[in-house]
Amino acid sequence: MLKFKKFVTAGAALLITSQAHAAEFVDQNQPNNPDYMAGFSQTDLAQSFQQSSSNISGAGIFLQSGIGSIDDVTISLWDLLPNAFGASQLATGSVLGTQGSWADVFWTPVAIVAGQTYFLAFGGNTSLGISGDTSNPYANGQTYANPGYGSFPTFDYTFRTFSSDSLGAVPEPSTWAFMIFGFGAIGGAMRRRRNVNVKVSYA
Repeated sequence: MLKFKKFVTAGAALLITSQAHAAEFVDQNQPNNPDYMAGFSQTDLAQSFQQSSSNISGAGIFLQSGIGSIDDVTISLWDLLPNAFGASQLATGSVLGTQGSWADVFWTPVAIVAGQTYFLAFGGNTSLGISGDTSNPYANGQTYANPGYGSFPTFDYTFRTFSSDSLGAVPEPSTWAFMIFGFGAIGGAMRRRRNVNVKVSYA
């Protein structure tokens, strides 16, 4: 039992240390911005992408220079397009964005499947706009715009995603069932072991 307590304590210390020294890295990046792609007034703006890391800790969008000034920008992470049946929002964040610069938001790292397609949905003040490129510079995704998330297969917003070296990633909802099952199995094994020890002690 003492060894188990030491193991748990060491694990907790490792987790706290890793979170304290967590760093954010750019994972996916489409930096080209020759075109004024969309204004937030168009609504239903999204970009698909595939993360190379197994977590995502934030995302950014480049705001078109000369359009608007400073205002709130919201970026949400989805497992499907937001209007798709069964779509789940995995994370969201807001930041004060300035025209002509990156608007980056961060959240607690979310565990995802590397190489699987996910979606960023963008919202903001109608005076602001998003930069992009119409020549298909990003091979692993595309833009969506206008009511109903209209598809533009050769367009990409100027966007980027972040991953974290933190061990404290929050799993996707579909992962929780497996985690709960695992914790239950560990708890059951510990109870059985404790019962065996009791029987031996009083034999």
